[in-house]
Amino acid sequence: MRVGDSSIELELMIHGEPDAKKRPLLIVNPIELPLPPSPKFCDLMSAAGYQVYFVRRPGFGRTPSLPKSLMTRQEIKNKSGIAAEAAVLKILIDELQLKDVILTGVGTSNSVCMRVAQLSSAVTFTVFSNPLFHPGIWDVIRPEWLRRMIRQTVMTRSGLMIAVRGLKAILRRDEQWFYGQFAQKSRGDLAYIEENRDDFKAAGRLLSRMDPKLYFYELCNALIEDTRWNPETLSNLNAAILSGVETTENWKQNITVEAERLGLPLQWAPSGDLFVAYASPDTLLATIAEHTAPVESV
Repeated sequence: MRVGDSSIELELMIHGEPDAKKRPLLIVNPIELPLPPSPKFCDLMSAAGYQVYFVRRPGFGRTPSLPKSLMTRQEIKNKSGIAAEAAVLKILIDELQLKDVILTGVGTSNSVCMRVAQLSSAVTFTVFSNPLFHPGIWDVIRPEWLRRMIRQTVMTRSGLMIAVRGLKAILRRDEQWFYGQFAQKSRGDLAYIEENRDDFKAAGRLLSRMDPKLYFYELCNALIEDTRWNPETLSNLNAAILSGVETTENWKQNITVEAERLGLPLQWAPSGDLFVAYASPDTLLATIAEHTAPVESV
């Protein structure tokens, strides 16, 4: 759908017919998985009284990327693209006339979601699922060859082109193998990938067609320019961090320190890492219930 009077279009999935009796659960895609959560997940949320809305950000599917001028190194440093995306999503929430929104960021989309929560009074609670806002993030990227490839992507233009060509070749050859390597720390992630093989094949196809500049923009934001959030910007937000225990000890230590610094409650899920919200939906629901007014189950 076209957003406001702009030329920007977003791809939107609404699970089931719009139902005003259900509380909107708005999920924003990361680079890790530019696809909606599984039907099983959406059905579970629906039964608990939530309607899943999934937004695919510009450039991750059939819609054009952000203007190239917002994806230069300087504008990434200025966080201009993140601010623009947040403004567009705020307009989308307004146009859909959503109220009492539970906003869920996943991985690299958390930076955008944090700004949306600041802008939109319709967002009453935000879940930062597997957020990347701490300096120990590089240590948890496994395997080592993938870490080196991602580092290449964000260091130089030539490194970007070499790394993206290599990544796209892998995705075209075997999407399942790539995601299995990427998620090897977590049995919950691996189980989610196995249960939704067609989704991950589709995700691999989307990533293999993505503009290299969007790789650069997304990874620079998530891994370099937006890893130290300001506690003052979060002081008035009703929000929590969701992380899985199936990760490295260094990740656990770093995210615990950051949660305390930011003044955000930290919820540990028994399963999942990259896709912890999808692998541990009961923990997601419990986290929402703990910090919001009750919702009627259906």
